Amino acid sequence: MKFFKGILVFLAVVLLLLLVVAFFLPSSYHVERSVTIACPDSVVYEQVIDFHNWQKWDPWSEADPEAIYSIQGAPRGVGSIWSWEGKVVGTGSQTIVAAEEDRMVENNLVFTHPQAMEAVNTWSFESRDGETKVIWSMQGKLDYPVGRYVGLFMEQMLGPDFEKGLKNLKRVSEKMCQP
Repeated sequence: MKFFKGILVFLAVVLLLLLVVAFFLPSSYHVERSVTIACPDSVVYEQVIDFHNWQKWDPWSEADPEAIYSIQGAPRGVGSIWSWEGKVVGTGSQTIVAAEEDRMVENNLVFTHPQAMEAVNTWSFESRDGETKVIWSMQGKLDYPVGRYVGLFMEQMLGPDFEKGLKNLKRVSEKMCQP
């Protein structure tokens, strides 16, 4: 009986330690990547502001080609909603909530399955001598306690996908800019 009591005390101490450590972990995350595209900002902006273009370059569309996608609301720009349901990408949607022509697009993301989560995607476009620097970032809050541990891996989980998506966006945009 002493042995089981010892195990219970040990487990309680470990659980308490995990909860205390989680309290001190960051309560939000921010992942960001950038690329320079040899095209005017208007060409690149058009790929992001219109969800009809996303399946050409979006890394998750490529990862789950069998997923079902739909666009509701405005056909393009603020108020446009892109929803998806798939085995790899899960279920969710994103809504364009703010935009500045050729400068910025902001999307609210809502993931409902397999894990409920909300985030904000921000796209910035900086024109430089006929080229465009594109900055893609995502930020969100992390639930206590489990989400805070997941937050330790957000950079590793999202970073490679952002890099792939930006590489695809570069390829698609630059192809459109070729004579």
